[in-house]
Amino acid sequence: MSTTERAERRRSGKQSPAEPRSWEDVNQRLAYLGELERQIQALRDRFEQKVAVLQQQLLEASQPLAVERERLQDQIERFYWAHRREVLAEGRKSVELPFGRLGSRLSRSLVVEDAAAAQQWLEAQGLGCFLRTRTEIDREAVRATFLSTNGSGNGQSSAVLACPMIHLQETEQFWYEVKSGGLGGNHQTGREGATSNNSRGRFREATPGNASARAIREGGIHDRVIQ
Repeated sequence: MSTTERAERRRSGKQSPAEPRSWEDVNQRLAYLGELERQIQALRDRFEQKVAVLQQQLLEASQPLAVERERLQDQIERFYWAHRREVLAEGRKSVELPFGRLGSRLSRSLVVEDAAAAQQWLEAQGLGCFLRTRTEIDREAVRATFLSTNGSGNGQSSAVLACPMIHLQETEQFWYEVKSGGLGGNHQTGREGATSNNSRGRFREATPGNASARAIREGGIHDRVIQ
């Protein structure tokens, strides 16, 4: 393909807002998708590099200030504890000064030295009211049951199929892959998880009755990454 033809295809894919009318039009848009994703990733990489540099600069610039702050806090706290009797003698536990206040307050925190042993002891003493457990649906186990042959298996596996609030939803999913070596040269596109060594992909979970590109742009179709 000549340079002129390649440039024309690039302009066609980037500038044409019309719906694709042929597989060649779709192919041009796939190439442009790869270019867009390459540019987005490049922008993200540059941004993350700048953020990392700024974070390091902040750490280096603020470290002396943080050390000095810690030193002053320690000095003030030591002075307070050394002179606490003076404060208590006035019937107070705090001191108010022109530039701030300082003092002490009673703090009560629960200390559990051995959580497992404490739990066993509470259970043995019939004090289950002091134990807290978190219960939630095991979605993977339920899904596996629905996907098995008619939920065959033990009684519990069969019984879960009768739950009126749980069902298996099936949707036809559109997917696409953008091959490397598109408009921007040799690169890979997509989000996470390559589907092969030469391409990355993603699929979209279609909502009922959704068949237009406008619905895709306006959020009618949900992006999910191929794992």
